[in-house]
Amino acid sequence: MIYRDVDFFNAEQIVEDIVPGCVVLNRFSSHAIGGLDSGDDRRGPITQAYGNDIEIRFVSENDSIDVYIGAWDNDGYVRISLGDYDHSTVYLPKDEITCITLNKHPRLALLTTDDTERFSKNLWRIKYLKRFTPVFSHVDGKGGVIRPPTFEEIPKKTMMAYGSSITFGAGTGPMSALTHMDILARMLGVQVMNKSMPGSCFCELSYGDYLSDIKADYYFYELGGNMRLRFTAKEFKERASHIVNETRRKNPFAPIMLLTVYPLLKSIPDEDNVKANSIIVKYDKILTELAENDDNIYLINSSEILIDTRLLSFDGLHPSGYGNMVMAQRICDRIKYIIQGI
Repeated sequence: MIYRDVDFFNAEQIVEDIVPGCVVLNRFSSHAIGGLDSGDDRRGPITQAYGNDIEIRFVSENDSIDVYIGAWDNDGYVRISLGDYDHSTVYLPKDEITCITLNKHPRLALLTTDDTERFSKNLWRIKYLKRFTPVFSHVDGKGGVIRPPTFEEIPKKTMMAYGSSITFGAGTGPMSALTHMDILARMLGVQVMNKSMPGSCFCELSYGDYLSDIKADYYFYELGGNMRLRFTAKEFKERASHIVNETRRKNPFAPIMLLTVYPLLKSIPDEDNVKANSIIVKYDKILTELAENDDNIYLINSSEILIDTRLLSFDGLHPSGYGNMVMAQRICDRIKYIIQGI
């Protein structure tokens, strides 16, 4: 989405008249979120507003510029890069517009690694991190031209990802951009459009229609993690099958990566834990059958990805920063031949 000479990657809607002189950025359109299940805690309507993985992209003529952005409903952070090169992480206080001065380092221009870069090293990338609604005002080029990236300055291939808080990146901390999807994207040389719904990945039929309409080169689905104590195996089969089958119908040649459900710790003798793990077995059978019916669906056994408690954060559920690094490598080892042909 191009607006005010910049590209909002992974944003589908801009909303004016909420913050004076600015726009609020949404990962989803109003149509996409209209059929979301609320649940008792209304997580669906709430989490759709999180700006995680919306990325501002632009090229500046001048080496020094000012960017005016903010956070609307919660404090937040942005991770700033020039191409694939990390620049800084900046804190955004709630209800304020923050001016961020960005300067290029002259040494970066001397690097000759164009053949291994996903992004042009002239491309500014400002990625909103975690659970807040992003606000954008403008970029002051200080007299120089500001423009969106060209096709040659961004990755040629896109992977769309949908899953639970694990695929969303929970557990890595608010200042980290290194979720396993971020790392995986760099390993594979692609860009990832992350449409995950933390705590509310319920595979709604209308949301399945929305996901399957997104044009991507690859589709990465982690389904069932938020459904195991809410939906029967029959209900899960209806919803998961709809997402996968509609994705295939509308994108007949695109590879689909399908994860089995991440297992809960069997060492925790909690009644809900035991019940959830018994349901996971049924869910996994359904996912396996979906993959067996299509030669271009690739089943990834999640128990081979997140297998060690040392990969978890303090909550015993979500992967830590270290865990995300290990997960990315394990997933990459299983799908790189699909994407890179090796």
